[in-house]
Amino acid sequence: NEYKSYLSMATIIQLECSVQNYLWGRCAKESLVAKFANASNNDNERYAELWMGTHKKGPSVVASESLKLTEWIRASPETRLGPNARFISGNDSELPFLFKVLSVDKALSIQVHPNKSHAEELHQKDPAHYPDANHKPELAIALTEFEAFCGFRPISEIISILSNHPEICSLLSQDLKLIVSGGEINNEKAFIKAILEIFFSQENLSEIIYKELNAKTDLSPDDKLFLRIYNQHPNDRGLPVVFLLNHITLQPGEAVFLGANKIHAYFRGDCIECMACSDNVVRAGLTPKFMDVDTLVSMLDYTPTSKEEQVMVPQTHGPITSYLPPVRDFGVERIAVGGNEVIIPAKPSPQIVICTEGNGTVANGDSQVPMGPGTVVYIIPGVQVTATGQAVLFSSFCQAE
Repeated sequence: NEYKSYLSMATIIQLECSVQNYLWGRCAKESLVAKFANASNNDNERYAELWMGTHKKGPSVVASESLKLTEWIRASPETRLGPNARFISGNDSELPFLFKVLSVDKALSIQVHPNKSHAEELHQKDPAHYPDANHKPELAIALTEFEAFCGFRPISEIISILSNHPEICSLLSQDLKLIVSGGEINNEKAFIKAILEIFFSQENLSEIIYKELNAKTDLSPDDKLFLRIYNQHPNDRGLPVVFLLNHITLQPGEAVFLGANKIHAYFRGDCIECMACSDNVVRAGLTPKFMDVDTLVSMLDYTPTSKEEQVMVPQTHGPITSYLPPVRDFGVERIAVGGNEVIIPAKPSPQIVICTEGNGTVANGDSQVPMGPGTVVYIIPGVQVTATGQAVLFSSFCQAE
């Protein structure tokens, strides 16, 4: 009863969060997700994602209570969710964002997320495969060295790779062959799309490339990368697409923002991820799940970009580094608590905060929670919090209008 009374007045509450055991996740002893969730060392299990929020597929619960976070918010939405988050989410109990930790051991699907209007259209047409009507922009911040494919490479790199693969060039039209051999290119986006469509139309292309590479003695870094992913997803029809994509390696603290229609696939490491609260994914390879190649090909942003353009530049002010993507649904801050007291500023929305390293305390008045690796708290809107100790915290929130 005393705890229930505290919960009714609390400005900070501790959460217990859901773990997703997908096949691409890391085994317990290597997974930050397993560490943060205090999972038992079951090496037959893969620990892929820790979900922090109100998504119905993995809702957080109030620690020590069999009370879903949504139910706790619904009891007092004005103070616990606030007008900012209520406006964005459109209801009285759900957060507009979903906060995650990912531990990736093998390549996730080649995928893209729809914009809001397209998400509504896909959901109406095929609710079984597109379970909600929300968009899903997302932000990934590396916790360990983190590898991903992200966006289409510069045209010069694509042409260089194609010209080193006669088995691919033999499939191209005469016009495309002319471009690869040095001819003029009038429409870069149309060129990339044409190559992509050829790749998806060839059922055994990844196997053909695999045999060609095994016969070669001088493999390029891109060839070695192809073989590495092939060993995880043999004969996958989507695999040749990786030759068209930027391969980026993020160091801890570096980030990528993936807006609507940006092709991507994560494939090694641990990261913090934040996104609009949605589970809409259009897939076209490296997965046993439902694939919708035609939809993916029709919706992609085919703009070629460099690796450097993929990496987001955060803003740092003292101990706080802010990652603020161009969407109102979410932002993330990294808070380095190093002995001195750090003020976590009040936000117009709730904040979900996770400790990823060290130990400390977060406090506001009578609400005080000790923080260690994997501790997750919910802070109500409009509340300034003091953090002490030696720790690294990540906070997620909605951006102000």
